Amino acid sequence: MRNKDALVVISFGTSHMDTRKKTIEACENTIKKRFPEMDFYRAWTSKMIIKKLKKRDNEEIMYPDELLESLYLKGYKNIYIQSLHLICGEEYHKFLDIIEKHKSKFDKIVLGRPLLTSLEDYDYIADFIKNISEKDIKNQEEKEATLWMGHGSEHSAHSSYAALDYRVRRQETSAYIATVEGHPSLEDALYFLKKDKIKKLHLRPFLLVAGDHAKNDMAGEDKDSWRTVLEEEGFDVEIHLEGIGEFEYIQEKFLANLEEAIYKSAEEKKDKSKLSKFYGIGVGPGDSELLTLRAIKTLEEIDILYVPQAKENKKSTAQKIAQRYLKESLDIKERHFPMNYNIEEKNLAWDSISYEIKKDVESGKNVGFITLGDPMVYSTYVYLLERLIGKIEVETISGINSFIDIASANNFPLAMDRESLAVVSCTDNYEDISEVIDRFDSVVLMKVYKNFKEIIKMIEDKNLQDCFIMVSNSSMDNEIVYRDVEDIKKLEKVAYFTTILLNKKWKF
Repeated sequence: MRNKDALVVISFGTSHMDTRKKTIEACENTIKKRFPEMDFYRAWTSKMIIKKLKKRDNEEIMYPDELLESLYLKGYKNIYIQSLHLICGEEYHKFLDIIEKHKSKFDKIVLGRPLLTSLEDYDYIADFIKNISEKDIKNQEEKEATLWMGHGSEHSAHSSYAALDYRVRRQETSAYIATVEGHPSLEDALYFLKKDKIKKLHLRPFLLVAGDHAKNDMAGEDKDSWRTVLEEEGFDVEIHLEGIGEFEYIQEKFLANLEEAIYKSAEEKKDKSKLSKFYGIGVGPGDSELLTLRAIKTLEEIDILYVPQAKENKKSTAQKIAQRYLKESLDIKERHFPMNYNIEEKNLAWDSISYEIKKDVESGKNVGFITLGDPMVYSTYVYLLERLIGKIEVETISGINSFIDIASANNFPLAMDRESLAVVSCTDNYEDISEVIDRFDSVVLMKVYKNFKEIIKMIEDKNLQDCFIMVSNSSMDNEIVYRDVEDIKKLEKVAYFTTILLNKKWKF
């Protein structure tokens, strides 16, 4: 029996095959991958390009009106559509009229909005522009900027470009938005570029595909091209011929828009089975047998699992621990969390990932995020939590900390009766660490991998060498337990996951 759900991706279209594969088809593939149970179709809103491809390549691409009629005749009942248009302009509104004409033929038509619709969309794209612009500008000392060329429109949605330009300026990004056929114009941009004394420009298309406008109007050699005009105005111009559809960040945004539309459709019909939750799941210190039953049960029930990567292309330790409990159908999303001191880079990653999680939950999926130890102790999860709490339903599932496991596995008491316990990050200065050791009966010293020699010397100087234990990779296959100061002093380095426990009232 025919699948009664059809997945449709609508775009303006392009006759440039090189950029089509990298942009339109890349967006289509991202959306198709998310909904493999639906039958996929495409349609373009440019009749001129449809006609050109038919004549040049003998390729048949349907106009939306033609496609919807075809889907009706094939017996589809539910149609899920995502627009790849950037603004709610003329092309998009023509398409809305077509949907209105056909909607009575189907049980349901769900439509995902264009790229720029809500204020949240503008901030998301402003973040994207900031990220790309900062990568383009190699020399922060020079007066460099990116100039993004949009299409422009005579439709009332022409203000979208000015609104985006404002959100970009609000972030103090060295970037400017202008359009070929609307406002802000290149002349408007030139006023601000000169006012800000910009010397070098990275010229980029704010277009889904790098087609005629990008190759000719922006980067061409003609006297009216932006490149020529800007060079004649004295700017050093560098061209970047990448349509924004090439970027995963944009592809995922279109997908998120459709998922949000599906979620809202389900919510409107009071389909409570579609309502879902975000789970922060502690997977313990290393041994997969140390996960709680609640953590295991949750891992078995979720639809999507976010996995943190400290280094790109390196397998997550948390995923290795949880792997035995993950079902084959689970959608695993590996996301890189920068482990450095660049707070702007970190914030961009946390904002982007939390936004993606929110969209997954709003689309009706139960979503998990796994973290070593407990989610509330030195965990990246907390940065996601502070961005998501109050926006979606969140449940945090505790896990066994490495220092709790070390204490139990080695019969090392941490605190009794009125004894005090402190947990310290050894990225602090030594004076503070020394003071904590003096003040508390029992101390957990975490993140010691860089400073272990200095910490051990401190312990020895305080005559506490019989009151400590140091463990690397607690409960993992490569766990090492150190009890002798002299043995530790011979080491050149220790593993990243290394912790020291100190109890002044418990000697070995």
